Amino acid sequence: MTFPGTPVVDALPAGSLLVRIYDSRYYGDGTGFRFFGPHRAGRWDHHAAGPPAHDAAHGVSYLTPSLTCAVAESFGDARLVAPAPYHRLSIIRLTRTVHLVDTGGHAAVELGVPAGALRARDRALTQRISRELYAETAADGVRYEGYFTGDPCVALWERARDSLELLDDRGFDDPAVAADVLVIADELHYAAGDLGPF
Repeated sequence: MTFPGTPVVDALPAGSLLVRIYDSRYYGDGTGFRFFGPHRAGRWDHHAAGPPAHDAAHGVSYLTPSLTCAVAESFGDARLVAPAPYHRLSIIRLTRTVHLVDTGGHAAVELGVPAGALRARDRALTQRISRELYAETAADGVRYEGYFTGDPCVALWERARDSLELLDDRGFDDPAVAADVLVIADELHYAAGDLGPF
């Protein structure tokens, strides 16, 4: 075991709803996993270390229970909510309980790192920890704190592919999506691009 303590594994129950904003150029729908990595922005990518490459054995999907957090994680760097035509929003339900390693708060101590370090942008650190957790636990992924809002987020590994059911999938040109996202942009103090008429 490379960790000084025992990783804290929590259950996210079947029926839980998760939100994902994704790029439809690379995924058929919001239940898709990325089998290419580690990506420079993939905080909890568990792909083999080194330059990004296709990795059929290691897939990852990033989700959150909150639309506000999904918007912040997707558009927070620019503080501009300006989705492209290929951006889509999915609502996903878990069909089975998934088990997630907790990386927030005191649970980070068990991993031998300060909790604040896991919220920073040191991808080498978080990706290394993700690879070790994947190798040393039977978890389906990790629970972590979003960078922009601190809200809970989930990185699921390919072990959880059988647990995702697509409930809804829409473009940002959908009037209901656009209306909600504009409200969220205002709450986050982000500028908003053209989301179309609604």
